[in-house]
Amino acid sequence: MFIAMEVSRWGSPPHTMEEVVAFKQITEYLSQNCLLDPYQSGFKKGHSTETALLAVTESLKEARATAKSSVLILLELSGAFDTVNHGFLLSTLSSMGITEKAHAWFELYLTGQSFSVSWLGQSSTVHHLATGVPLGSVLGPLLFAIYTTSLGEIIRSHGFSYHCYADDTQLCLSFPPDNHTVSAQMLNCLSDISKWMKSHHLQLNLSKTELLVIPAKPSIQHNISIKNDFLSLAPSKAIRNLGVVIDEHLAFKDHVASVAHSCCFTLYNIQKIRPYLTQHATQLLVQSTVISRLDYCNALLTGLPGCTMRPLQMVQNATAHLVFNQPKRAHVTPLFFELHWLPLAAHIKFK
Repeated sequence: MFIAMEVSRWGSPPHTMEEVVAFKQITEYLSQNCLLDPYQSGFKKGHSTETALLAVTESLKEARATAKSSVLILLELSGAFDTVNHGFLLSTLSSMGITEKAHAWFELYLTGQSFSVSWLGQSSTVHHLATGVPLGSVLGPLLFAIYTTSLGEIIRSHGFSYHCYADDTQLCLSFPPDNHTVSAQMLNCLSDISKWMKSHHLQLNLSKTELLVIPAKPSIQHNISIKNDFLSLAPSKAIRNLGVVIDEHLAFKDHVASVAHSCCFTLYNIQKIRPYLTQHATQLLVQSTVISRLDYCNALLTGLPGCTMRPLQMVQNATAHLVFNQPKRAHVTPLFFELHWLPLAAHIKFK
């Protein structure tokens, strides 16, 4: 059984040289920080998942340094880019100063789409598509970020700080350990966020909403949870946030173990085909599948003790041995020198 969905080509911006230059200037104008949410790290130059995670974890560490506990809530949307209402989006663009011909270009880009479903050689009736922005395009993610800029006001009104990456939103609240109103504050905030989502034709995926409680001290135990008619949320010991496992003590031991396990599995599979690969091919392969994994968001590991980092350093050593077909006990320093690799801790410091 095979079902295929065919979507018509999205409307195109102007094609003359003058219009293309003008359209590029408008999109650059839209992407300036003054128009986008300053706490949105997605689709911004100089920002990434790593900068988003650094902002969140540093705020959690600062709270703990001042004897405050914190809660971290991860929100996820269902089909976020597919449900963007074109009318609301065009209205938001108008309020940002995009009018007349420029506004007409964006309207042309968004409207006039259609789709049909093909199954066993038969196609359904073509239907008009009145919502959504193209996820894989240059403008789609930018327009989505503009569409959700007003969400920050809702979050701040409840005393929460936040940081976003595309449609992933991280809510943070720091509080004295003896504060017993946190659960109610969380519930009120999530209720208003859910109402905002519905009014903007977005759907909050409550089943994937996660909660992490970071105590001011390891000895402190918090009884924080949410349970009502539409949401049941209990704290986890660790949560996966933008590909990084964050634990309740910010020790990152679970993350290190997860990365080391994933890399070892990859190295095991590469080792099976190593006799058929050249040294250069092996180096390219491990660079893209193992070293890139070690490098992802590793700035979060700054300052961790050597015993915590040791599994990742062992992975890097094993990777160098595999590239040069050297035994496990061979010294890695000359191998790193030839590969132009820094040891893990030095690489993080350099980064």
